[in-house]
This record gives sequence, structure tokens and C-alpha cells, in this order.
Amino acid sequence: MGLGKTIQVLAFLGALHFSNMYTPSIIICPVTLLRQWKREAQKWYPRFHVEILHDSAVDGARKKKQSDSDESDYESDESLDSDNGRGTPLRGIKRWDALINKVLKSDSGLLITTYEQLRILGEKLLDVEWGYAVLDEGHRIRNPNAEVTIVCKQLQTVHRIIMTGAPIQNKLSELWSLFDFVFPGKLGVLPVFEAEFAVPIQVGGYANASPLQVSTAYRCAVVLRDLIMPYLLRRMKVDVNAHLPKKTEHVLFCSLTPEQRSTYRAFLASSEVEQIFEGSRNSLYGIDVMRKICNHPDLLEREHASSNPDYGNPERSGKMKVVSQVLKTWKEQGHRVLLFTQTQQMLDILESFLIANEYSYRRMDGNTAVKHRMALIDEFNNSDDVFVFILTTKVGGLGTNLTGANRVIIFDPDWNPSTDMQARERAWRIGQRRDVTVYRLITRGTIEEKVYHRQIYKHFLTNKILKNPQQRRFFKARDLKDLFILTDEDHAGSTETSNIFGQLSEQVNIVGTEKDDQQGQNRSTSAAPYADGTVTDEKDDLQRVDDKEKSNDENGREKDDETHFLKNLFDAHGIHSAVNHDAIMDAHDDDKIRLDEQASQVAQRAAEALRQSRMLRSKESISIPTWTGKSGAAGAPSSSLRQKFGSTVNSNLVRKSQSQEDLPKHGTSGLAAGAASGKALSSADLLSRIRGNQVKAVGDGLEHQFVLSSGSSSRVRPNEAGPSRGSQNLGGVQPEVLIRQICTFIQQRGGNTSSATIVEHFKDRIPSKELPLFKNLLKEISTLEKRPSGSFWVLKPEYQ
Repeated sequence: MGLGKTIQVLAFLGALHFSNMYTPSIIICPVTLLRQWKREAQKWYPRFHVEILHDSAVDGARKKKQSDSDESDYESDESLDSDNGRGTPLRGIKRWDALINKVLKSDSGLLITTYEQLRILGEKLLDVEWGYAVLDEGHRIRNPNAEVTIVCKQLQTVHRIIMTGAPIQNKLSELWSLFDFVFPGKLGVLPVFEAEFAVPIQVGGYANASPLQVSTAYRCAVVLRDLIMPYLLRRMKVDVNAHLPKKTEHVLFCSLTPEQRSTYRAFLASSEVEQIFEGSRNSLYGIDVMRKICNHPDLLEREHASSNPDYGNPERSGKMKVVSQVLKTWKEQGHRVLLFTQTQQMLDILESFLIANEYSYRRMDGNTAVKHRMALIDEFNNSDDVFVFILTTKVGGLGTNLTGANRVIIFDPDWNPSTDMQARERAWRIGQRRDVTVYRLITRGTIEEKVYHRQIYKHFLTNKILKNPQQRRFFKARDLKDLFILTDEDHAGSTETSNIFGQLSEQVNIVGTEKDDQQGQNRSTSAAPYADGTVTDEKDDLQRVDDKEKSNDENGREKDDETHFLKNLFDAHGIHSAVNHDAIMDAHDDDKIRLDEQASQVAQRAAEALRQSRMLRSKESISIPTWTGKSGAAGAPSSSLRQKFGSTVNSNLVRKSQSQEDLPKHGTSGLAAGAASGKALSSADLLSRIRGNQVKAVGDGLEHQFVLSSGSSSRVRPNEAGPSRGSQNLGGVQPEVLIRQICTFIQQRGGNTSSATIVEHFKDRIPSKELPLFKNLLKEISTLEKRPSGSFWVLKPEYQ
């Protein structure tokens, strides 16, 4: 999306023509992109003879307006390339014969049409042996049994290309359908594919899957990935990050207004919901009603809109109140906005709001004439006079270039994650010169939060096949009743999203539910409130300490400005909380996963070493001093009972030094190293080596303690327990020393202490790169308890 797929395909076809290897080809795309394809073809390879096979290319074509009596208020995929008049008459089919023949007779002919026209004119277009067939936004054929899919697969050419930014949108059968067009039979027949790949991968993707199901899903994902990779050219925005401005994407959790909440509760208690649970009514009806309430309760009574002067009042919608504040601020700051919503009915309410506030705007939806769409897009991109472009997500979010805007609002989420992703990509693409901010509005505790979770699950499913078969698992399989609940009763409580992902990354939660002045008053004694409305643990505060150190950085200032803006929204009671969408989507980041696993292993070794050391010390009398590495005896390993005055250096060592240069120097004592080098050590070198020996002595002692503990439940091999391994992996902090400091610090405070106290004590001692290790060490020896007064870390019994 926005990575130049159109230009790449045109350059490829142009190269074929330049090499005299080209034959007339066909491009199928959504109706909105017809003129864009023709424009780009004429720009990048003018020698193409381009023709558009569509009514919009004929002057004076009569267009019918789409009926408002559709069963669903949400625009379907068919509306993307609908000709606004099904059932083209026979004379209309015949009139295209001349145009098609003109393309076929030209050695540079290129026919551009829509999926709907291909379906209608199948008898004519399917008999032609095309050079290449290109499906733009090819996920249009993701339903393997749809009529348009069957028609596309009958095209007479072996040279087939699918262009899409979302090869998997909902389930793996969609991937099968796309690949069956490009390489028929590569993934077998659909029933076999679903039984052997789709079902095992889906079942193993849930958080409550069994170890066997998880392992099976991983193996199947690896095999499937290896099968498709030779035929898949995947490009990500990160590949061209150097040419793209920064993008920030936040999810704003809005609260229901009192009227919305009462309407939502009334519907959940209604007989309609009971009928849905009994199976006598379609569940989609209930989901549609709940989604309308989340947008605006007046949508349930839109047939009375003309007689209600207060119809669409923004004060009755939590999300409308947020939009009102956001647009006011962005207008003052000189930004330009894309505002996407799912339905034309909600677009009507938003349009009335923009008119009432005298905002300049343009509108595009399924009813907008095709020949006018490109003109609207060009006007918005080329003129700064238009402040807001309001669009339906299906029509305005597909394939269009709207880099004139640098702010995007997605008013309501779609079940299909690629729909919202496509909308977001309209502004953040090649050609954008300003930083882009995206706000997704979600009504917390409602069906919309469930829809958002489903988006994340589907996104992770895509990554499991196309990127990382070891994709982390967060969600459990749920039943239908889980959708028909309301969980926003506790105004200060956390959202379900924050509960799931809050521990994933320090960057997930952004703004919370408590007042900033309370934060300032309690900062020294308790943890600060954070985005989920709960109290943050030490990792959040430590991260903010690290962020504060970078506040002079330009990006840091931008982040602070954005956070300040969100906090102002919160103070105005517009939003309940906000989370960083990018941090959630990056949950599969391989580097972060490896770092967390590495830190966890080191923390486990350090905790086991501490436990063994405590056991060894407890066997001695209290009157015996504890071993310190230099003195004391209690808890000292037998290897430490060595000769106190060292040993005499043999003069032969100096003569043999040349022959020992190739021997490994790890573990060599300072004196021996000096002798081996053939010259005396300086005092600084000697002190440095003495300090190194002391660290090694601690490691030797801990390693020996592992060997002595025959009944140990250690999770690592003895030779992995030394601190040198941890320090080699995670920098200069010695885990065994740090974990003792943490344990002692908590013990001195009665075995439990607040997160803020820990942060205050250790913030100047722990560099940012060691935060993962510190967090894991803390979790190994203590547990986090949420109390009314804050978050407290309590030592586990074995460390008290």
C-alpha cells in the first residue's frame, strides 16, 4: 500500500513491450482506480494504447443512484466496483465489441476494466488469450466460491499477477483463493488445504491451545510459508522508511454517553438478544444494532431524522465529542484530515456536524459518481482550502492517494483489519512529506473493542504465515455471548485491551484515567496512574525515566506533544484512555522477543543462584560470618578455601610465554597474565585484573553451589549459571549482584514495597539497555499485587 505496485507492474509490462515480447493484456481493478491506472500508464509508458472498459469512460453515460433500501447499511465489496446499475442490457454489451477489438488489434493494447464488468462481459473477455492478466486489489477474489472469483480464474492466460496489500484478511482460505488464481493447484484443493493447514494453524493460534496444538500450528505454518514464498513478492513500509515521514497511530478508547449506555443496556436486555442466543434470529442483526449505538444512538431512528431538529447531536455520542475536540485543535494547528466511517448514514451525521461548525470539507462514498471521484481526490490533494475529507472506508480507503492530509481519523472499526489498514495508508505513503498521525476511535467495553481484538488476531494470523511462524498468542477462543456484554461500568477501570497488552511493552499505554495533579502529589509514594486506569509497575516508570533522558531529542519532543494533546482530551472527559496501536502490532518483533527471552533466562539463573546461596548459608551457624568473596566462611563453596597468600611465579613461565601466546586467556589470573606478557603490569592494570578475579570468584562460587545442590530444580545446566554468561549477553550489570540488591531492598521494607519506591531507588543505577533484565529479575523473586493504594511487589516465600 503506497509502495509503488502500480508503477512496478507498468514498468514490467513496458519492458516486455520494449523487448517485443508483449501481447495485449488486461488489468482488472476497483472502479475508483480506473482513471488512476490510465493516468499512470500514460505517464510511465506512453506507448501503451490504453482503453477503459466502463460506463464512466463514456461521455453522457446515465448513472443510477444506489438504492438506500439495501438490507445492510454497510457498503459491501461489490460497491467498490459497482456500475450503479446491475443487469447491463444486451445492446450495452455489444457496444463494447469495437473497443475490445481495437485493443486486441494493437500490439501495445492495454484494457482496463472492473471486476463487475468482467463478470458481465465474461462471454467476450474470457475467450481472449491475454498476454498478462493483472488483478489490482486482488483480495477482491478472496472468497473462493464467489461468482467474480470463478470468472477471474477462467481468464485465458498463464501469466497472472495479483496486486494486494492484504493477502490474508480473515482466514487462510482467502490465501488459498488468491494463490489458486496465480498457480492453480499449488495448494491443492480447498477441502484438503483447510483440513491440513487452515484448521491446525487457527486452533494453535489461541492462547489456550495445548502444547501439541501450538507445535502443530508452527510446523504447518512453516511448511505453508515455504510453499508460497517463491511466488510471493512482499514489500513492507520499512523497506522505504528512509523516504517516508514518521507515522504515529493511537487507539482512543471513548466512553459511552449516558444516553448511549442506557440504550445499549436496554438492547442487551431485550427479547431480540434472547432470540439471538436461541438461534432464532441472526446474530449479525444484534451486532449491527450495537455498532450503531456506539456511533450514535440516533442511527436507530434515522427514519425520523427529518422531523427531529436535534438529530445527530454530537453531545449524545462519546466519539462525536472526541472528534469535535480533535478537529478544533487540528484546525488551529493547520493540519488537514481524512475522516473515515463505515456507513453512509454516519457520514450524513458527520457532514451535518461539519456544516454546523463551518469546516470546509469534501465527501466521497458509494453514491459519488465514478467520473467525479478522481476530481475530488485531485482537488483535495492540490488545494489547502479543504480541511476535512469525509469518506466511507470501503470506497475512500481503497487504492486512492490522499497525501494532502496528514491526520487520519478512523471513526469505527471494521471486522476486516485490512479495511482500516487500507484507509490509514491513504495518507502515509510515498509522496507524503509531513508526519502522519492516525486516531482509531473505539468505544470501550462494547462490541467495538471485540471487533478491534478480532482485527489484531487476524493480523497476527497473517504474520504467522508471511513473517514469523512463532507469532505470539494473546487471545482465547470465545463464544457468541462474549460479544453481547457491556464492561464499561467501572469508569476508572482498565480496558480489556490494556489488560491483554499492557504487559507486552512499555509503549502500549499512553494516557490514563487519573488527574495529572494527583500524579504529582503521589509520585514519591506510589506509582503513577497510567493508560489502563490502574497503577503502573516499575517498568513503566523506568521507561519514562529513560524517555525523560531523551526529551531533548526531536522525536522525544514530538512524542511529548502528542501525549500532552491526548492528556488534554482526557482532562476534557473526551477519552477514557489511549494505547499505541503500533506497539501492539509489533508484538511479534523478533529482536524484542529474543531480548526478553534472553533476559528471562539470565534472571532465572540469577534467581536460582540466589536460592541456592541462601540454602547453603542457612546450613551454617548464625555466629559464622557470611562469605563475602574475601572473608567469612558461611555459605562459601569449598573451592574458595584456597591458599590465602597466592603462589610463587615460576621463572619458567616467562621463558615459555612465547609458546603460550596462542592459548586462551580467559580465566588467567592478573599475575600470571603479567608474567606471560613478559613485562610487569602497571598498578592500574593490576587493580583492574584483581576486580575481574573477584567477579570470577563469585561466579565460581555460585557455579559450585549448583553442583552441590543435588536436589535442585534448576532450569539450566550448571555451566550456564555463572554471571559471566549473563553479563556477556546483557551488558555490564551482574545479574547475581543485582538480584541480591533487589531482594535485600524489599526485605528491608518488610517484604513488600511499592513500584514507585523501587523506581526511585534503582532509576539511577539501571541503564535503559538493562531494563529487560531488571524487570525479569524482579518478577523472579516477587509478585506484583494491585491494591487500592497502588501496586506493590511482594517477595515470594522462598526469598523472605
